Amino acid sequence: MKPIRKLLRKYVVVMLLVAMVCPSITVDAKQPVKETSTQKVIVIDPGCQMNANNRKEPIGPGAFKTTARATTGVDGAETGIHEYELNLQIALKTSSLLSKQGYTVLLTRNENDVNLSSSDRAMIANTANADAFIVIQTGENNGVSVVCQSEDNPYNYGNYNDARLLSDAILGSVVQETQCNNAGVTEDDDKPIINWCASPTAIVEVGNLTDADEESKLVDDEYQLKLAQGIANGIDSYFTQK
Repeated sequence: MKPIRKLLRKYVVVMLLVAMVCPSITVDAKQPVKETSTQKVIVIDPGCQMNANNRKEPIGPGAFKTTARATTGVDGAETGIHEYELNLQIALKTSSLLSKQGYTVLLTRNENDVNLSSSDRAMIANTANADAFIVIQTGENNGVSVVCQSEDNPYNYGNYNDARLLSDAILGSVVQETQCNNAGVTEDDDKPIINWCASPTAIVEVGNLTDADEESKLVDDEYQLKLAQGIANGIDSYFTQK
């Protein structure tokens, strides 16, 4: 009987140790799953592409008004850099920063030789159920400006408050990070990439590539990193305020 009692005592001791250790193991195992499930999904679109597509597409679902499916963008005033190249450079930097900050990030393209219309790019964000859709391109203003939908947008009614908050947050953060000119937020309901997207969308116009002074900044790697950091900070700010 004594050997049996000893075995029983050992069994009880082992079971008590397991009961004490298991709870902490369970918590540790579940933690990463919880963090992953709450990650925000950001889709970034580097605007333009290497070859234009002049076929027409509606500016929104059911719209009669149409526009070209894709453009190459403009070229740099001095270096001649193509806008589609510049946009991708900044988008890749932004993607890297956002990934380090814990976001799930998707790019609509990671090369220049693609054939994607505005609606195609928006559908990538829709399929990913993106929490925010960021378009990076250049504009006509010196400094940074952001474009979003208006409150009366007929194609994705209900997105305005989030889209405007996202745009304001990004603009403020980019200006703070780069000390560039604040060219403001513009509301526009003729942008197909906004109208086809179900997620809050902000078109970030990073500067005027056809202006020599602006171009000299835009092609600078350090300045691109500041733009990317400003965009990433703005996205953080948006989700904090939301």
